[in-house]
Amino acid sequence: MKKYYKINEIAKLYNIKTDSLRYYEEVGLISPMRSKSNYRLYTLKDIYILNIIRDCLKLGYDTHQIKDYLDNRSVNNTIVFLKEEEKLIQKQIRELNMTLNSIQTRIASLDYTKHIQFNTFQVESYPKRYCRYLKEKIDEDEKIDFLLTKLTESMEEDISVLGNMDSGSIVEYKNDEYVYTSVFVLTQEEKYDFILEEGLYCTYTYTGEYNRTNQIFYKMKDWITDHNYTIEGPFLEFLLIDIHETKKVEEYITSIHVKVKPR
Repeated sequence: MKKYYKINEIAKLYNIKTDSLRYYEEVGLISPMRSKSNYRLYTLKDIYILNIIRDCLKLGYDTHQIKDYLDNRSVNNTIVFLKEEEKLIQKQIRELNMTLNSIQTRIASLDYTKHIQFNTFQVESYPKRYCRYLKEKIDEDEKIDFLLTKLTESMEEDISVLGNMDSGSIVEYKNDEYVYTSVFVLTQEEKYDFILEEGLYCTYTYTGEYNRTNQIFYKMKDWITDHNYTIEGPFLEFLLIDIHETKKVEEYITSIHVKVKPR
């Protein structure tokens, strides 16, 4: 005896609205039977068709493409369809691997902060780094996060705020004071706005509230002079850990960098 399913059963099975099923019928994708009371009755054949529709939608097919495939199903056309599905899955695998690598990198970066030497000026060697940046007046700390969001949204890379230590602010000395002039993000894209050149950088990393930063610029400048180096660029402020990773202010970590060369 043939089994019939009501529209609500089918909608629940596929987790879609009954309106979607009515639309599929309207555009000719499915043709359910009608009962004597004019209720739609779906058979196993309709379920086969709905499975195909579901798979086609995953591939981004529109209703016209789905109807064309349904009307012209053949082994060759199915092979073409499956190859498209294979390409989609391979793309998803690549994207998942990229996401996994990104998460693993951020976990390693957060773990690394447990071994940082704090409250000490030191000179370290860094490789060449490519950056995107957004130059805009920054008159309050909250605007830095807004501008970083604005910048990352314009990039093709999938940039996460959680555990991302590759972003920060550029600080320049103007009119006898240090001024935040732009935000930047290190990038793997071919497109970039400027390069942090390879070489020596004086660094200072501290924990807690980051309102100490302005004092550190002056102290760092004096330390650099006293140790026979000269400054070669603007100061860079990296917020290694902030409100994105923790509610505990004492866990915040800020790192100040500036390129230097021996005199």
